Amino acid sequence: MTAFAANALLAAPDLAQTLGGIAFWVAFLAIHVILFGVTLVSISKAQLSPQSRKRWIWLVVLVPGIGIILWYVSGRPAARNRPSNA
Repeated sequence: MTAFAANALLAAPDLAQTLGGIAFWVAFLAIHVILFGVTLVSISKAQLSPQSRKRWIWLVVLVPGIGIILWYVSGRPAARNRPSNA
């Protein structure tokens, strides 16, 4: 058996794990980019003062993970001020 064949046999189990890891991170990145874009559109359409809108956009751009979470947890004025139908 040649060294190339031995290396190919050893690398075969690792290839599936490597491809699975790559697929995971590509999907994670795609979801993050989509959520980032949706958040920026949501901020731009929200009824905010220009100064507040600018601060939210800077927060989401500079600290994306925390900024996105904060926007959906506490920042959306439409969700807070929506009248209830009860």
